[in-house]
Amino acid sequence: MLGPVVALQEGVPIRMKSVKACELLAVLLLAPGHRVSHAGITRYLWPNEEPNANRIRQCFHQLRQSVPGIAERNERGFCRIRAAPHSVDYVRFRESQRAANATDSRSVRLRALRSALDEWRGTPLDELPGEGFEQKRAELVAELHDATAACTLAELECGQARAALDRVDPALARWPESETLLGLKVRALRTLGRQDQIEALLARWQRRFGRPTVHLLLVGEEDMAGPATADASPAPASARPRPRQLPQQSVDLVGRQPQLDQLAEIVLGRTAGRSRIAVITGMPGVGKTFLAVRAAAGVERNFPDGILYADLGGFSPGKPEDHGPVLATFLNDLRVRPVASTVDGLVAAYRTALADRAVLLILDNARDEDHVRPLLPPAGASAALVTSRRQLYGLAIRESAEIVDLAPLDRQDAVSLLRGRLGEARMGAVLPFVGDLVEHCAGVPLALGIMAARIMQRPGALAGMVRDLRQDSTRLRSLDLGSENLSVRLSLEASHRLLRAPAARLLWQLAVHPGPTVSWAALRALEPDDAMGVIDAIDDLMRMSLVTEPVFERYSLHDLVRVYAGETAARQDESERASVMERALSFLLHNAWANDRGLDPGRRLPIGEPEGVEVASPASAADAMSWFETEYSTLTAAVRCAGEHGLDRYTWLLPMTLVTFQWRSGRHLDALDHLTCALAAAEREAAPADVAMVHRMLAGTHRGLGNLTQAMRELRSAVRVSEKNADIQGAALARHILGVLLRESGASDEALMQFTAALSAFERLGDPLGQGAALNGIGSGHYDLGRYDEGLEHCLRSLVLLEGTDDLNGRAHALFSLGRIRVARGEHDAAASDFERARRLYRSLAYGSREARTLVHLAEALRDAGRDQEAGEAMERAHVLLEGLGERDVDAAVGRLRCLP
Repeated sequence: MLGPVVALQEGVPIRMKSVKACELLAVLLLAPGHRVSHAGITRYLWPNEEPNANRIRQCFHQLRQSVPGIAERNERGFCRIRAAPHSVDYVRFRESQRAANATDSRSVRLRALRSALDEWRGTPLDELPGEGFEQKRAELVAELHDATAACTLAELECGQARAALDRVDPALARWPESETLLGLKVRALRTLGRQDQIEALLARWQRRFGRPTVHLLLVGEEDMAGPATADASPAPASARPRPRQLPQQSVDLVGRQPQLDQLAEIVLGRTAGRSRIAVITGMPGVGKTFLAVRAAAGVERNFPDGILYADLGGFSPGKPEDHGPVLATFLNDLRVRPVASTVDGLVAAYRTALADRAVLLILDNARDEDHVRPLLPPAGASAALVTSRRQLYGLAIRESAEIVDLAPLDRQDAVSLLRGRLGEARMGAVLPFVGDLVEHCAGVPLALGIMAARIMQRPGALAGMVRDLRQDSTRLRSLDLGSENLSVRLSLEASHRLLRAPAARLLWQLAVHPGPTVSWAALRALEPDDAMGVIDAIDDLMRMSLVTEPVFERYSLHDLVRVYAGETAARQDESERASVMERALSFLLHNAWANDRGLDPGRRLPIGEPEGVEVASPASAADAMSWFETEYSTLTAAVRCAGEHGLDRYTWLLPMTLVTFQWRSGRHLDALDHLTCALAAAEREAAPADVAMVHRMLAGTHRGLGNLTQAMRELRSAVRVSEKNADIQGAALARHILGVLLRESGASDEALMQFTAALSAFERLGDPLGQGAALNGIGSGHYDLGRYDEGLEHCLRSLVLLEGTDDLNGRAHALFSLGRIRVARGEHDAAASDFERARRLYRSLAYGSREARTLVHLAEALRDAGRDQEAGEAMERAHVLLEGLGERDVDAAVGRLRCLP
């Protein structure tokens, strides 16, 4: 019965004549005296029908045939069977229970209860249908629950805590709402010395079922040796427990020595006029807990009565820890039993217990002042380290606490942290990516630690990790530990409710802004008519540790704060969100366009003049590169946002303003991704000439990735679009780039034809930049064919034209071509001069890859000129540049640069 219903004869299952016969057997076996009325049978076998004696007799006859000898004569209106009591598992189960209840011996009781539970084979009356069986099944399962609880208690009383835990764990999985079983598990864990698991267990249960559990935390008389009450005489110091609850820290603390010294002074009472309470504040993941624990370890010897730790969960996704469970846990640790188990009773007992003790408390993750205040020690030898993301000024005012605001690590300390986690060997391989890791982890130790762990697990995937880290859509996943304390949506609601309206508005606006960082000028663009309001709002957000200022006048939301703020933004009016998005993207587009023209003055895009947007033009190409580096993650996020919101104008124009920077910084994969989206958007939004321009940029990107076939395909598309729409300039630009690709693929004759056609078009248009580029292409083509005089003439003409423009990149390329031609002519000193001029121009453009290539050729020209020391210096500078560009095999990279056409 206590599982699938089975009749056995000499241990062999009997095949029943029908399902109904099996059901009838179950009904009769469960009944007192195994006798049931026809009405009772009908309720189980044919619910909602009238009793039918003939049908019941037929079923009873089938039972008699299936199990000969079990059935007695069918009485009028009743059925009865004979069954030996010990032949029915349910009867044996009940008899074992009665035996357990009848004995005073703990061991005998335990054996009887175990025997009772051994009768169970699964779900009772399994697969028997109907409401009657379901109700009886529930009654039997309730008996099983009670028997399991009784057996678990017996095992605890017999000192078999391990067996008790093994029994109660699956029982709680079956009856998760059972407070009885929960209490037994708490007792088993405590007996086994696993107190650290109890609080989390009870917190989860309380969150799930909404019922208090503080009374389960208090150690009972049976578990506490020599219990004391709060109003009892203090135990002798030698008899007192000395808890040491410092969380384990397996790595060294980096860059926090001044804060460690300050915290030691506070908790040791050496700060005049202040209490022994220190409040460590800062943004999520900045290392507040780590610092508090390390500070506590440093002063441990000054607190002979121990160290107590509690995670208050103030910024966890669920409800923060109530005072009651924390107080109960602390009182248990101090072996103090309160007179009353109310919160007031716990507080009284707690403060009395600390009055003559020197205990250091670590109260981690406090939501606000009221959350932590009942847990603070009274004046005396005890002290407290409190951590919170909020600036808890209330504690500074009322409790004379000292606030220690913890900033993110600076670059040097962040690199040191990575080195400590990775080790020197791995750090060498990571060096080319350290800038990205440090920048996008924003000096947050938690984020840096996560990245270090991922790198150690999969060092070969480092480039992909960094790529994910750069992207706003994947950064949160990259820096997520996967635990609750990183999902701060619910905990941030308390902070958000305390914000004034302008600050709350700016918070959701920052979530709409692509991020991850926002300049001061971009902030003003969000509210152009209320600059003073923006100042006050950003100050409020910074005081709440919701916004940080990693560099001067550049603001950022921690990624987790951004998630929460994004949800707040989603609740705003759609038109208002769209307006904020438009202002943010317009600001980024116009400023990106200004800096793009600082890199390539010849660029032309249909962006127009800014309206109500503050635009700062760069003073130099280097400033433009620096601006792009600073804003790059924001700009790439803006491209994604524009695409996600169907804003075609920004989806194609923003990538076009980015592409020059992406090429020069080696971000060709990013460029390909962005331009692919840009092409689709341009085909919907832009003029044919602009579509052709996107094809040309895609061609240049494929070229940078080494895919010349695809690059040529894009260029031929550009030519077709331009010629179809009588776009002479677009066709000329495409032919020029096609010539470059043909030359690189070894088709110099065909390349010359394309350069010549492009030159003719540029001359008709009166375009000096185009003419200079085409002449340089023709000169390079002649160089490839060994016609050095013709090559020299065309490259010199190119240089003369370009020196009258601000096209530094074109001028540098012409000088580089001249240098190669002069080397071929044996004019090594003149070649070195041309290469050096080209290198300086590339340097001013922050064009690292081109500068490295020029240095390689400069070194060879200097060596051929007999200037070996200068040649060595040039090659050394090339190596440094290549290493900075992420080249792991520098010698191989130098070889590739020598072979480039």
